Amino acid sequence: MDPKTLINILVEISELEQLQLRASEQMNHNEELKFSLEELQAEYEADAAKAARDNEGTKVTVRSLENEIRQVSELLKVKNDLLVGLIDNRQVRAIKEEISSLKMRLDRLEDDTIELLNKQDKLKTEARESVGESISHGKKTKDRQEAMVRDSAELGRKNDNIKGEIKRLVGMLPSVEGRAVQQLMKKLDQAVVHHQDGACLGCFNQMPRQQAIVVDQGREVVRCPSCRRFLVHKSWN
Repeated sequence: MDPKTLINILVEISELEQLQLRASEQMNHNEELKFSLEELQAEYEADAAKAARDNEGTKVTVRSLENEIRQVSELLKVKNDLLVGLIDNRQVRAIKEEISSLKMRLDRLEDDTIELLNKQDKLKTEARESVGESISHGKKTKDRQEAMVRDSAELGRKNDNIKGEIKRLVGMLPSVEGRAVQQLMKKLDQAVVHHQDGACLGCFNQMPRQQAIVVDQGREVVRCPSCRRFLVHKSWN
């Protein structure tokens, strides 16, 4: 096979390998993004669950305070009833002190209840909003994940086609170059690469200036002195 034909096949392989690499990178990106979306959705759900727990906890505390208010109110009524008809001054003073203490306790309980009821309204709103955000984000996450699954499936089919075409082209190479390309493909992401300003884009080591010129002219088969990848010019099509 003449060098020009050989180099043209290598150029095609290089272009296909780049397409394959980009497709694989996009598939990996899709997987990472799916994982990030799942983590974020879990955070939304955790926030919604916490808001619901906080709201329920406040409800329980309010019910407990209301029960205590009823008990104190009933006790206060009993003490007021006891006060009626008492003649002994010491007993009167003692009952009045108990009544005063109960009234202060009742005032504190009512204040705490009002404060908690206000807090409960706020928590109820936060819980409702958290659930809404979780549901909304969950729907968006599902839609995006389904789109990424479809995209990855399409990229997978594209990669299969690329692999098939690369295999066909490698089969067209002379036995020596064909075996060399196959060996490189087993251990490297690309077997055939371009250069940029004399640097191999596979290993990024610099090559002799004259060698870079030969690559650009497409006159001879060139391999990187460092990584042994085949070096070719970019497609002229």
